[in-house]
Amino acid sequence: MRILPTIFLSLLAAGAITLSAFLAIDGNLARITGWYRFEPGMPLFALKNSGELNDVCWMRIKDLHDEIVCAKDENGTWWIIRPFKDKLSPSAVQAIFTFTANARLVDTLPLNNITRGNMREFGVETAPHTIVLKKPDGADGLTTVARYTLGSSSPWLADAGDGETLLPTSYLRTSFYGRDKRIHVVSGNIQHLFKDGLEALRDPSPMQFDVAQVRKITINNAGNELKIGRISAESPWNIALPIITGADEDNVQKLLLNLLNLKALRVEDSIEVTLPEKPVCTITLEGDWGEKKQEIRFYESFSQDGQDQKYCHAVVNDRPVVFTLLAEPGAQHKGSYARLIKSVCELPVLPKKAMAQVRMNQQRVSVSELPKNLDSLRSMKFADIDDKDISRFSLRATRGRAGIRALLIPGDDESKVEDTWMFATADTKYSKADSAGVTRFLKGLANIPVEEIVADAAPGEDMTPLLKEYGLHAPDYILSIQPRPCMLRATLFGHDLPMVKDRSPRTFLLRRFTDPRSGKHAWFGTEMGTSSIARLSTKFTRMLSLRAEKWKDRNLLAFPLSAVRTLTLDFQQAPLVLHYEYLGETWSGTLKGEDVTPRINPHRTTYYLRRLQDMKAAQWLDSADEEALKTLQQPAFRVKLDLEITDYSDAENTVIEQEDRSSHLVDTPEDMLQEQGDDADILRSLATMERKTHKETRTIEIAPAAYDSERPFFYGRIVETGQLFIIPFEDAQSLAGDFLDM
Repeated sequence: MRILPTIFLSLLAAGAITLSAFLAIDGNLARITGWYRFEPGMPLFALKNSGELNDVCWMRIKDLHDEIVCAKDENGTWWIIRPFKDKLSPSAVQAIFTFTANARLVDTLPLNNITRGNMREFGVETAPHTIVLKKPDGADGLTTVARYTLGSSSPWLADAGDGETLLPTSYLRTSFYGRDKRIHVVSGNIQHLFKDGLEALRDPSPMQFDVAQVRKITINNAGNELKIGRISAESPWNIALPIITGADEDNVQKLLLNLLNLKALRVEDSIEVTLPEKPVCTITLEGDWGEKKQEIRFYESFSQDGQDQKYCHAVVNDRPVVFTLLAEPGAQHKGSYARLIKSVCELPVLPKKAMAQVRMNQQRVSVSELPKNLDSLRSMKFADIDDKDISRFSLRATRGRAGIRALLIPGDDESKVEDTWMFATADTKYSKADSAGVTRFLKGLANIPVEEIVADAAPGEDMTPLLKEYGLHAPDYILSIQPRPCMLRATLFGHDLPMVKDRSPRTFLLRRFTDPRSGKHAWFGTEMGTSSIARLSTKFTRMLSLRAEKWKDRNLLAFPLSAVRTLTLDFQQAPLVLHYEYLGETWSGTLKGEDVTPRINPHRTTYYLRRLQDMKAAQWLDSADEEALKTLQQPAFRVKLDLEITDYSDAENTVIEQEDRSSHLVDTPEDMLQEQGDDADILRSLATMERKTHKETRTIEIAPAAYDSERPFFYGRIVETGQLFIIPFEDAQSLAGDFLDM
C-alpha cells in the first residue's frame, strides 16, 4: 500500500520541477495555466517591472526567411552576433524597446471561424516578425522579458491618453503568457524597420564617437597628409602638418559632425564586395577613449547605369563590412515636379539586398561635403588673437621715427573703474587714448579678412625667400602685441604649441606690394615665426594710422568739477562770466558789468557744466587743416574754463613716509576706537597739510562748417593747444546754454 503515496509524491515532484523550469524560462505561470487576462489600455510587457527592459542584453529577431541574434556588450553597444557579426542600428534598438515598453492593448480579436479565415490580413502567420528579449537571471543564464510576433499594421488609431493624440496600431500575438493564439491590436507600429529585410538592421553609421573626446585628426587625401590636433576640449585646434598654423574651428567641427552624420545607403559583408587596391582618402581619429584609433577609408566614386548620382564605398577598422555612401550631393531640381524627381533620385538603383534606411526627403551627408584638405581646414584669420586679452601693442613704420605705443591700465569691477588705454608717439608722452577706437582696432586685428594664403613654407624651411618675394623683408609696418602673460604650452605631434592661447609677444609684418602673380598692388602680411604669407583685405589696413589724432581720447575738456572756478561764455557780445563754488554748488556771475547772480538758474548751469565735462569730439583734425583754420578765423562763440588743479603727489609721498615710520607699531583696540592709532595720524596729516595747486585755462572756439549739408557740423579748436576737431551740429547747439531766468 506504500507504493501509492510514493507514486503520488513522485508525480508531485515532477510537476514542481516542470513548473520551476517554465518559471525560469518565462517568469510567469500563464505558460502552464493558459490564457492571460488582458484588459484594454494595459501594457503588455512592462506592467509590473518596467525596469526589466533596461536590463535586456540579448535579443532575437526572426522573420519567415532569416533570423538574427543580437547581444549588448559592456559598453552598451548592440552587436549582431549571428549569422554575421556587425553593429546593430541604434535607432532600430531604440524603436524596438520603445514599442515593447509602450505597447498597450487596444482590442483582442476572438478566435472564431471568421478570424481564422482572415489570418493573411493580420500577418501574424503570413508575414510575421518574432522578437524575443532576454535579461540575465542572476545565475549565469538568461530569462525572457518579452516575446511577441508582429503582424501587419491595423486600420485603427489608438488614443495616447491625452484625448487629442492618436497613435498607429499593429496586430500582435504573444505566447509569453501561455498557449494564447488570440490576435491583439496594440498601440505603436515598427513595421518600417523590417521593410528591407533583417540585414537592413545593420548600423548605417560608419563612425560613432564623442566629438569632445577627439584630440587628433590625421587625413591622407590623395597622398597629401594633414595633421590636426588639440590638447583638450577647451583648447583650439592647430594644424601641425604640412605647415604649423591655426585651424578653422568651425570647419574642423563640421568635419567631425559630418563624419558622425554619414549614413550608408547599403551595408554589405566585406567578402561580397571587391574594393580598389588603395583608398583615395583616409581619415583617422584619436582621442580620450583609449589607444584604439577610429579610421575610415573612402574609395573611388562610381555611378549606376543611367544615373548621374555618384556613390562611393567606405570601410572602417572596427567592422567587417563595406558601406555604400553618397559621394556627391543629389542633383537639385526645380519646377512643378521637383519633389517627385528629388524623391526618385534619392532611391538609387541598387540591389534590394541590405537596402538600409533609404527614405524619401531625407537629407544625407555626402563624402564631398567633408572638409578634407589644407585650404578648407586652415584658419583664415591673419591674427588669431583674443582682442580682450591684449595688454599692450605698438605700430611703427620702418621708414622714419613714426610710431605709436599703447598700453592698458586695468580697471576694477568691484570699484566700477573701467579699463583705460594710454598711448604715446615718438615725440609725446603717454596720454589717455580713445578706448573705443583702440577696441575697434583690436577687434579688426582679431578678424582681419584674409583674401588668400599666397605662400606656405614647410616646417623648418627658411622663410627668407618668400619674405623677399612679397616684400616683407622690408615691411611698411611692424605690429607687435603683448598678451597677458601665461607660459602654459604643450607638445602635439612633436611640435611646441600653445596650451590655451599664445601669451608670448607676437609680431606681424605688413606691406603694400606688387603681387608677383597678378602684377596688381595688394596688402600682404605674415606673423614672425609662422610659415604662411597672406593677402589681406583693405578693410583692416585702412585702420593702420600713425597719426596721434587717430588714437587720442576724444574727450574735449577732461576736468574734475571740483577744479572749476570760472566759466565764461562769449557769444561775440559782452561775455557771461560765471563763478562756481563746488562745496556749496552755488553760482554767481556778471553780464556787461552787471551782477546777474539772482537770475542764474543753478540747476541748468550745473547740468551744462556736466555736459561740457563729457563732451567728445567726433573727429580730431590735423592742427594745420586749412579749411578748419579758415572757418575758425571768426568763431561763433567761445567757452572758457578757469581751473584750479590740486597736486596730490605730495599726499602719496606722505602715506609712504608715514607707513615706513610706523611699520613696527601695532594699533591696540583702544587706539582704533579713539582714532589715535597710526592710521588716524596719517589721515590727520593728509587732511591738514597744504597741498600744491596750479591754475589752468581751457578754451574752445566753435564755428559752423556746413549748414546746408545733410549732416551739418561745427569746426572747433582748443585754444591752448591749437588742436582742431569736429563736433556734430546738435552738440554745438547744446554749448549755447540758457542759464539766466528772465
